[in-house]
Amino acid sequence: MSKKSLSSLEIAALVQELQFLVHGKISQIYHQDPELVLQLHAVGKGKQLLKIIPGKVLCLTKDKNAPDKPTGFCLQLRKYLDGAIIDSLSQKDTERIVVLDLECHKEEYHLILELFSKGNIILADKEYLAIAVLESQVWKDRTVKPREKYNFPVSEINYKNITKDKLKEILQKSEKKNLATSLATEIGLGGSYAEEVCNLAQIEKSKLPKEVEEKEVPLLYKAIKELLERIKEPKGYIYPDDLTPFPLTNQTPLKITPTYNEAVDTLNPFQRVSPYEKKIESIKKILDAQLESIQNQGEGVAENKRKGELIYENYAPLQKLLETVKEMRKSKEWKEIGEELKKVKKISKIDLKNKKVTVDL
Repeated sequence: MSKKSLSSLEIAALVQELQFLVHGKISQIYHQDPELVLQLHAVGKGKQLLKIIPGKVLCLTKDKNAPDKPTGFCLQLRKYLDGAIIDSLSQKDTERIVVLDLECHKEEYHLILELFSKGNIILADKEYLAIAVLESQVWKDRTVKPREKYNFPVSEINYKNITKDKLKEILQKSEKKNLATSLATEIGLGGSYAEEVCNLAQIEKSKLPKEVEEKEVPLLYKAIKELLERIKEPKGYIYPDDLTPFPLTNQTPLKITPTYNEAVDTLNPFQRVSPYEKKIESIKKILDAQLESIQNQGEGVAENKRKGELIYENYAPLQKLLETVKEMRKSKEWKEIGEELKKVKKISKIDLKNKKVTVDL
């Protein structure tokens, strides 16, 4: 499987499933680079193993993968979090960041799990001053280092509480090549879920964002809200190249697991894919796109053929109308011509700005 990391919506589904860990107690911590495992005792559920691979994966697992010798980072976490209680477990807005709020020996801590880019794990005090950092990082707009204040990445768009007006504004300003890409990147849904929104709204994913009609915006908005409802009771749907917390439209999963965590635990983010398999997959995607294009063109041919037949059937009156407009152009301004054309019953719209006339046939 080519999937190597989790999208924002998938993290939201996992966080939903992991709420039973709240009030649980950390009994041990293991770190076998790049994997960190928290051994927990969950209320009413007993021992649980929470696997974290920075930048890639967060899920329950069955193998603690204990190393012979703990790393320095592991020893730091054990020093502060031995016996810590989880007060809350949440996603930061729609960022690919999960935060565990912890209490240990009457002290408050935040364990911040970054699941984007290269990823990171940060232990911070109650004021978000970093105590231990898996990897010190300096970004353009923020720094992640021990003894420095941890600042979350700035969230520009939050699809969990986006309004119809904001959605409309983003689409109208978008320069992306199609609607699916705009929903995936500018709204933050990711590729699979952007296409699912288009399918639910029954709007062509290849449509330009700026061409989305006023009446279509509420349909897209409703579809986004539907996805948020679906992740409240997630399961694992395993497809050849994807793992989703709910079924995708017009696709049949290879396997369904009782929880999304179980599906995610099957991921091997460091598994190498044969270059031949990559090439085959690339060719398949090109072929699918070409088949879809052929189908769309076939529909366009039929539509244009009918338009041509209508024009041919009404050739005489249309020719007469053209000649009339040409004649009036010799002595009148477009505004005057527009007034004259309004008298013609079959003319439904006159666009003087662009010099266009719409005729009902």
